[in-house]
Amino acid sequence: MRTKFFILFLAVAAFAIAANPPVLKFKNGNFKIVQFTDVHWNTAAKSKLKNDSTLMVIRAVLDAEKPDMVIFTGDVVVSKGVLKGWDDLLVPIEERKIPFAVTFGNHDTETDLPKEKILEYLMKNPYNLTTDAGRGIDGVGNCVLPIFDSKGKKDLWNLYLFDSNAYTNDSTLGYYDWVKKSQINWYVDQSNKIKEREDRVVPALAFFHIPVPEYEYVRLQKSTPGNKTEQVCSPAVNSGLFFAFMKQKDVKATFVGHDHNNDFVGTLGGIKLCYGRKTGFNSYGSLERGGRVIELKPDGEMTTHVRTMSGVYLP
Repeated sequence: MRTKFFILFLAVAAFAIAANPPVLKFKNGNFKIVQFTDVHWNTAAKSKLKNDSTLMVIRAVLDAEKPDMVIFTGDVVVSKGVLKGWDDLLVPIEERKIPFAVTFGNHDTETDLPKEKILEYLMKNPYNLTTDAGRGIDGVGNCVLPIFDSKGKKDLWNLYLFDSNAYTNDSTLGYYDWVKKSQINWYVDQSNKIKEREDRVVPALAFFHIPVPEYEYVRLQKSTPGNKTEQVCSPAVNSGLFFAFMKQKDVKATFVGHDHNNDFVGTLGGIKLCYGRKTGFNSYGSLERGGRVIELKPDGEMTTHVRTMSGVYLP
């Protein structure tokens, strides 16, 4: 009988944590995010060794950086058995009790469950922060996450997560899809509400999987540092997301994945356009696997670097 009551207690406790997700706060004047991208986790038996190698990299990056949160920017679990894949992938995150959030990529649509069901499952995890903006807005998992001061009161930064969708299924519009007008309108609305509530422009970051076309422009600039050997695989259609960021004046940097041999950080219109470092071993890419680290300060300053098992790499 005691065992049954104990199991019931654990279940109730887990539900309570999931219903009240962690609050993101600065600690000692710093807030650190690790971005993992293009994990390409595959549950097939033949992928076990590569999955194990991916977990080894994730653990090494987390232990070296000790982040306050983790963000996966798409192409995470890309096979059948998607929920089991997420369970296995999240073990290092859960062991370290790190809050995490997810933006979906094009390959996340190629599993045995739709994104809506995957997010519904992830939202039961006590460390998940991803929510959904709701009906009438394209994509799954669009949300904004505030980062507060150490007392949990003042909104110092905001993190915007966008679903960049997958494929157009219309050759006249190109191959890859884009962040849609409804999502941009949602972002502008959220940005304006935050400005009104806080009576100031609160600095923000934006995370999504497929880069916007402006990434190719900065890739071609000689002054752009980092690995930039792969042409940017952006949508053929420019939906105006980057212009919205410039107009609202809150987003200081964007972070994407998708192109596995790029990790550059370019600047356009005062906004940094950053690639993450590919994390997984189950698909193409010659760069050493790792993650991108983002460090925020209460005064709006941001720095970033790449962390691999070999050490730190700039930019």
